[in-house]
Amino acid sequence: MQYKETVERLLMRPSFVCFLLVMVTAGVYAGTFRGDFQYDDVFTIFFNPHLDRAATFVHHLDHMVRPVLYGTFFLDRSIYGHDPSGYHLLNLLLHLGSGLLVYRLLTRAVTEETRHLPLWTAVLFLLHPIQTETVTYISGRASGLMAFFYLFALFLYIKASEHPDALMLRRLYLSGSVLLLILSLGSKETAATFPLVLLLWDLLIRRLRGPSLRTAILSRHVSFWVVLLFAAGWAWSHPRYAALAQFSLDIRPLWDNLLSESHATTYALTLFFTPWNQNFDHDLPVFHSLTQWPLPLDILLLSTTAGAGLLSWRRFPLVAFGIGWFFVQLLSTSLIPRNDLLSERNLYLASIGVVLVLVFLGSQFTRWLITAFQHPRLLPIVAGTIALALICCLCVFTYQRNALYRDPVLLWSDTVEKSPQKARPHNNLGHAYLLRDDWERAIEEFRIAVQLDPDYALAQKNLRDAYLHQIGRP
Repeated sequence: MQYKETVERLLMRPSFVCFLLVMVTAGVYAGTFRGDFQYDDVFTIFFNPHLDRAATFVHHLDHMVRPVLYGTFFLDRSIYGHDPSGYHLLNLLLHLGSGLLVYRLLTRAVTEETRHLPLWTAVLFLLHPIQTETVTYISGRASGLMAFFYLFALFLYIKASEHPDALMLRRLYLSGSVLLLILSLGSKETAATFPLVLLLWDLLIRRLRGPSLRTAILSRHVSFWVVLLFAAGWAWSHPRYAALAQFSLDIRPLWDNLLSESHATTYALTLFFTPWNQNFDHDLPVFHSLTQWPLPLDILLLSTTAGAGLLSWRRFPLVAFGIGWFFVQLLSTSLIPRNDLLSERNLYLASIGVVLVLVFLGSQFTRWLITAFQHPRLLPIVAGTIALALICCLCVFTYQRNALYRDPVLLWSDTVEKSPQKARPHNNLGHAYLLRDDWERAIEEFRIAVQLDPDYALAQKNLRDAYLHQIGRP
């Protein structure tokens, strides 16, 4: 009994919890530092002329897309050169920082009955293998960097609301929050959802209504909308963003994209429960009609989930907040067409909502079992054992997923196995074999890529060049 009370006291100490989160996560991700540069990394970092010199980088800042992100790549390249371990270090630090912010944010949203939710939510967020593409893939930093600034901005906004009578301190916190939102937007454009999250927080967690809610919106929310307005104006006048917007609209019609992303969102939810299906390059279908199967089932599931969030907002505000958070974070990627219907790194920030809901439901189920059965002392031990076993399983999956990033052949072999009918993984696996001077396997993969997609110009060029090299012709 004394041991249990000691553990309880330790888990209620934020400094101990933060230390525990850092140590466990660092241990699970230790293998990350053996990861290599993958896919877009070389082109994004080393073939980017804007990162050659400080003067060149500064000169191009005014018309650079995601300047904050590329600023971190410039610093990494200046310090570490071609050593990937330094790049991985910053990605891991950002992940740790985001996990600690998740913990600190949720401590301000729970009651005495749900006091354990912040710890378990932060643990699952930090250790779930769905995060590996953001943490271990160097170019996945866009999502991790954006999320860190995003969560930090939310934390400072909440701190401002905790000091209603200290005008200068409140203004300082709000100014810091606005600055962090700008940095988040400069890392990845999906940070534009931030004002909607503020509304969710004030409605569901702070429970503001009527005049108090209007006051919060007019006195604190407006500055964030102004930032978004200026950011949208800058993007509108930016030639790169105009070209990217036109490219995006040409990928597929908006209606087809909305239908296809509905299926992709449902499929993404299954990955939280089946991490062995994680894939660097998912092969998902494009839908054109509401009647195409399994789209009706997907829409039913998403509608049921959204309805559950609406129904629970009074009695279980954390559930409503988690569901609302998930949908808000996927809003921009669902409305704007992209080449890839699902990239796991785009689930990074959205995963917080999923994990929060799962932890809450798990704690409620455990509490119901303790009340319903005759062994109230035994059941918490059993529930804790099951939870620790789950954490250990997630750690194993995360470790195994990270191991694939050590070698392009490992990563793309796994991708080809899971997306055998998609041309790009075969082409990239062929390129990985080419780097090993395994020309026969490279030619075979390039040939499969061309067969799957006869219009794939890059695969055609790679096949031609590899074949000419194989027969000794320049």
